Amino acid sequence: MSAVMSPPPPTIPAHACRPRLAPSAEVHSPADGQGGDWVLQHGARYVRITEHVADLVRELDGERDHEALAARLGGVWSADRVSSAITRLDSLKMLDDGETPAPKVAPRFQIVPPMTLQLTVLRPGRTMQAMRPVFARLFSRGVVAAGMLCVLLGVAALVAQRDAVTVTLNSPLSAVSFAGVLLALLVGVSIHELGHAAVLIRYGGRPSRIGVMLFYLMPAFFCDVSDAWRLPDRKQRVHTALAGPAVQTSLAAISALVAWPLAAGTAKTCLLFFAVTSYGTALLNLTPFIKLDGYIALMSHVDVPYLRDRAMADARRTLARILFGGTYKRELPTRWTVAYGFACLAFPVYFLSTALQTWLGTLQRVGWVGLFLAASGLMYIVWMLIRGALRLSAEVKAAGVGRARVAAVCTVLAAAACAALFLPTQQTVAAAYVTDASGVRLVLPQGSSAELVRPGQQVTLKTNGLVLHDTVATARVGSAPAAETEVPVSTYFPVGLGGAVGMDSTAFPLDLDRNPAPATGTAEVELGSVPLWKSLHRTYVLPFLPF
Repeated sequence: MSAVMSPPPPTIPAHACRPRLAPSAEVHSPADGQGGDWVLQHGARYVRITEHVADLVRELDGERDHEALAARLGGVWSADRVSSAITRLDSLKMLDDGETPAPKVAPRFQIVPPMTLQLTVLRPGRTMQAMRPVFARLFSRGVVAAGMLCVLLGVAALVAQRDAVTVTLNSPLSAVSFAGVLLALLVGVSIHELGHAAVLIRYGGRPSRIGVMLFYLMPAFFCDVSDAWRLPDRKQRVHTALAGPAVQTSLAAISALVAWPLAAGTAKTCLLFFAVTSYGTALLNLTPFIKLDGYIALMSHVDVPYLRDRAMADARRTLARILFGGTYKRELPTRWTVAYGFACLAFPVYFLSTALQTWLGTLQRVGWVGLFLAASGLMYIVWMLIRGALRLSAEVKAAGVGRARVAAVCTVLAAAACAALFLPTQQTVAAAYVTDASGVRLVLPQGSSAELVRPGQQVTLKTNGLVLHDTVATARVGSAPAAETEVPVSTYFPVGLGGAVGMDSTAFPLDLDRNPAPATGTAEVELGSVPLWKSLHRTYVLPFLPF
């Protein structure tokens, strides 16, 4: 709460002249009962404060002005310091302004910007608190060491089974296997969240909510461990944040070790797929650039509240100073946090664009519905860039930069963006291939980009895996005319749905030396080099035009 001691602003809002603490806000003493941090809580927000500020907060009854508060508290408090502290508390929405209602109990369903939907299933109560001795034994040093060894052995088991892993990731799953793996992943993520809760309870904290959520359209579980800020030792907060990935990687390791002695089959495939995806999900969770477990662990380790938001603010101001000039206030004094802030700004765009690029082929193969989802993802990325530009402009405006320089820099940036649209890029069309009595044929859903396919174009045939798409063979589009046909829906998906449901498609003959193995899979048609704007138009606009 060092920011509380900054100089007061020239004017103070009326409700802050005789300040009253916001409704339902409360002060928590150190969890260890000794010299740890005090915490000011208002709803789901936790702010760490010093003992002196805690004394001040408990005197905010709306009856005394700043001079009277300073006289009552004495010691380190003067009227100026009280005014500065009150201003800071007001900026954190911790004062009663007569308009903001008291925060209600968190509803069961919440929307957390930008793309998270949460449904609370369980509010842990005395039952889980009573299990604290069990959790203390479960997360003892010996058990943790054994878990770390198990995780390493699991990685070694996957390396030893690398051929089987490659086949698993390159092959489509049956509908039953896919459903089983998905269910196992959901159970694994739920145990991941219970790991957070168990460690928090072990250290004396109280998890407030456990439930399910859609995180960037992906199903997952969550556990609200905001109460970890009350823990006196930063190592305890780090352990709480890392407990989830530790539990998840342990489950992945067990799955990999169980799969090792099994013969090739459905059970081995499901176990290996669960192990690989669980390790991958845990690694994503440890990424410190988005608000997941890795970020919470880093923020707890460096002991800087709101680390990501403040680092991104410094990064924006650094970029604004480089481009536009001006003077900007630093949120954090360290140099590394600026680089970290730039990484936090860039990573969501990188992550979403990479995910879009990875799944674009599958989305294109399912026709206009998939393309609509892809276009929605692209528009969200564009919205993130626009939002970033608006925040950057707000920083520049606050710095009082001259309009002439702003106009000049914006003109250069706009020209660079327009020039980028004319950069050459390799255009491809996502399709599939089938082998039947008529030979090997290229198939595309009707209403997709079939009109762009021409005789003689090169086609790359690939496997139809959920994760990997290794090249099988190369071919060329034959000279025979295209024909209308119907193929199973599973031709376009990496999940086997059987042949009961067909999909109207356009088929093109393929010229190649030998029949590919496997007999069906994905395909990419090379359209050649085109400007970026044309590639975007063909991919995201042309399929939706009615003419």
